[in-house]
Amino acid sequence: MKSYREYLYFDTNNRVELINITDKVVDIIKKSQIKEGLCLVNAMHITASVFINDDEPGLHNDYKKWLEELAPHEPISQYQHNGFEDNADAHLKRQIMGREVVVAITEGNLDFGPWEQIFYGEFDGRREKRVLVKVIGE
Repeated sequence: MKSYREYLYFDTNNRVELINITDKVVDIIKKSQIKEGLCLVNAMHITASVFINDDEPGLHNDYKKWLEELAPHEPISQYQHNGFEDNADAHLKRQIMGREVVVAITEGNLDFGPWEQIFYGEFDGRREKRVLVKVIGE
């Protein structure tokens, strides 16, 4: 069994962003030369997420609105954690959206269902963060 690892780096302009990273993951799979296996993609920061869904702007706006209703950024004083930082809401949003995804690789391609894409979700941006892409197989 072979494995290949690469990191993606993000430094977003906004506090909250949802970024389609599917093409970057596909490029890494091609570099790995693995044809059958699994691809793990995980955010290596506790205020960011990796998830799979549709690449549709209305849905992305719905996510942002829904997450802000569940865990609003303001008022900052509502969270105990914010005695240390001002990003407690980002930790909660990450918990909801998840840490990672694992996708099967079949014949050198991501084995997706219809409309599925991989996204990086940033909930406390404006600083560099990384995502691990690990490809395992033959």
